[in-house]
Amino acid sequence: MAKVRKWPVGDVKRGGVALRDRLRLLERLSEDKMIVIPQEDGTVKRFPPGADREAFTNLSERLGAGEDAPPEHALLEAARGSSEQRWLRSFFATNAEGWTEPVEDLSE
Repeated sequence: MAKVRKWPVGDVKRGGVALRDRLRLLERLSEDKMIVIPQEDGTVKRFPPGADREAFTNLSERLGAGEDAPPEHALLEAARGSSEQRWLRSFFATNAEGWTEPVEDLSE
């Protein structure tokens, strides 16, 4: 039979680790891998690792797709609403207007 590790939960004064402290630690550890985009209203938008690749793919699929364009990825919207210049200057913050309009065929 496998050993079951019990996480100490309880009052800090009694030597246990408070559940709240455990949750804070887990949150900090997971945030290291998260894509964090601070917003102008003071909130923060968090995305899992790999969401940047999904957003780039979404942006590429939307370019000139017209009515068939897929819905915009949430990271793109978050980048446009960011309070940090590095996000506002990135290609993720591309203006949404006109992005999906069909492109004129210049092959002739």
